[in-house]
Amino acid sequence: MGLAVGSCVVGALLASGAPEASVPTPAARALFVAAEVHGSLLSDVPNRSIATATAGYGVRAGVRGARWGAFLQVEQNAWRGVEAASAWDAGTFNAALGGELRFADGRCRTALAVGTSTLLFRTPLDPAGSTGLFLDVRPVGLRWELPRGFSLQLDPLTAAIAAPVLGGIPLIQLEYRTLLSLEWASR
Repeated sequence: MGLAVGSCVVGALLASGAPEASVPTPAARALFVAAEVHGSLLSDVPNRSIATATAGYGVRAGVRGARWGAFLQVEQNAWRGVEAASAWDAGTFNAALGGELRFADGRCRTALAVGTSTLLFRTPLDPAGSTGLFLDVRPVGLRWELPRGFSLQLDPLTAAIAAPVLGGIPLIQLEYRTLLSLEWASR
């Protein structure tokens, strides 16, 4: 936090005493790619405990301006059963298009993504490959700039709905996730 305040003060001093041509302007568009991992201990699946764990990994890639951005997100989301001895199931493959808004000098981010969720394992009622809806809501994520265009990002509490089966007896899982990602962006 102190580094961020210090960089704002230095930037203001440079801007007030230097000609406009020497003050760098942000790029009109920057490409970015991020690798992320997520986990959830609180989920809601009908007829199952609300404490079913999920975990996964994914990639986001897109383009952004000074505040707004658009991206493609793909992820694999593994599910764990409620029994103590149960194994991890393959879960779902989720693909979505989304948008983001960066604020607080780029230190915070809000994002929303909508797409498809595909079941990767067979259940007693549903075949693998069933495809439904995916929704990912990230109210506030924190960003820390690193050298060479990298940033570390933490989304402490997000909500995702993976609904690979919408017909018959729906299979819908609401997950409250925590995400950590490493991003690289062109300057």
